[in-house]
Amino acid sequence: MITINKNIQSEILMTTMEELVPKDSLFRKIDKYIDFTFIYEKVKNLYCEDNGRPSIDPVVLFKIVFIQALDGIKSMRQTCKKIKVDAEYRWFLGIPFGQDTPHFSTFSKNYERRFKKSNIFEEIFIEIVKQAIKYNLIDGTTFYTDSTHKKANANKNKYDDEIVKEVKERRKWLEEEINEERKKQGKKPFEYKDKIEEKHIKVSKTDKESGYYHRDNKEKGFMYLDHRTVDDKCNIIVDAYITKGNVHDSGPFIQRAEYIKRTFGFIIKKYGVDSGYLTLDTKKYFIENNIFGVFGYRRYGTPESRKEKSNYQYVKEQDVYYDKKDAEILEYKGTIDRQGYKKYENTDKTKIIRRHIHEEWNEIFRENRLSKEGKELYQKRKEHVERSFADSKQNHGYRYAMYKGILKNQHYTWLICAAQNMKNIAIKNDNVGKKPNTLSLIGNIFIKINKNFTNFKEKVYL
Repeated sequence: MITINKNIQSEILMTTMEELVPKDSLFRKIDKYIDFTFIYEKVKNLYCEDNGRPSIDPVVLFKIVFIQALDGIKSMRQTCKKIKVDAEYRWFLGIPFGQDTPHFSTFSKNYERRFKKSNIFEEIFIEIVKQAIKYNLIDGTTFYTDSTHKKANANKNKYDDEIVKEVKERRKWLEEEINEERKKQGKKPFEYKDKIEEKHIKVSKTDKESGYYHRDNKEKGFMYLDHRTVDDKCNIIVDAYITKGNVHDSGPFIQRAEYIKRTFGFIIKKYGVDSGYLTLDTKKYFIENNIFGVFGYRRYGTPESRKEKSNYQYVKEQDVYYDKKDAEILEYKGTIDRQGYKKYENTDKTKIIRRHIHEEWNEIFRENRLSKEGKELYQKRKEHVERSFADSKQNHGYRYAMYKGILKNQHYTWLICAAQNMKNIAIKNDNVGKKPNTLSLIGNIFIKINKNFTNFKEKVYL
């Protein structure tokens, strides 16, 4: 029997906002577990207490941005259109039907006039992380860091070629160690000076603060980079730092690691990063701070040079290299170059091996990477920080930069990551005490089988 719906658009309904919103709504969960009242205290000094028109509730203003981020809506204009008709959004904002919702320009005007020069965005992000700590969702000892590119709001074909002069960054601590070594050998210390490098770079005509991103097997264009750090326990984002797209991954790493320690008081014990962070400075930082660091594998030199060096064995006690094939000894004659490489030679100087003054660091981190603990840590890096990026891009509108300039993108990134953390906190807390469904159990079993198979393959090839 066919059913034909009658026109009921003009019928009067007697219901409440509470009844209209589904019981399992994500926004219900966020409202239950996240306390937004801290925002009033944070913005108090940005409003006049006894003058001007009554403002829109600041919590409502920021909740609108969180709605946009949580549901991956492309623009503030579209977000405000949906808020007018969506019962779930209105319930979350506390605006009943029949009452006007904020205009789409409201947040942008407040941003330009009130929030732009403040730290409110960072403070909101930090407070949400602290709420995750309160719910025991952060371990605070093991972290994973990586970077991802976000397309700038700029045409990659419209740019100016500019020559930029930069002072090459020096490792003064290494220079001092090299000169100490030369003094021991009775040689004159090197004189190090600042080097000015000239670089030809592309500067966007549309967004001059973006950077031209070009890496192997990846899309080229004007980008921003998000240098993100997540915690091991529940994948809570503890830092998200925006730079130009042409900044090296390792550049801000130590600065941001110290920021995390200083802001939240964490004692970092383990760090999982990819091979892009494999620099002397990062290795030194890990060793000095007693951090178990694991880097992705990177090959140095050519296959021929690696094969040649494998014919020699370093004997630490005598500080010599032993030629396995010809049973010769290559001794260190006190020659060290400006980069910190010591030269080992045989008697007639026909065989030469170079060894860095901190070559033992490579051996330490190679052992870390090949250890059982190191393999598990690096595997988790892929499952944590890369999954966090995927979630941001797929679900929270993070693939493209909607604003121009580093500062504006940094502010919006704080809010997107805060929203992502809110979702994580709400879901994790809501699942406490619930029995896992059959599909999740099967998924966990599959993951364990896959990990065991991967470990088996690594053992076979090693």
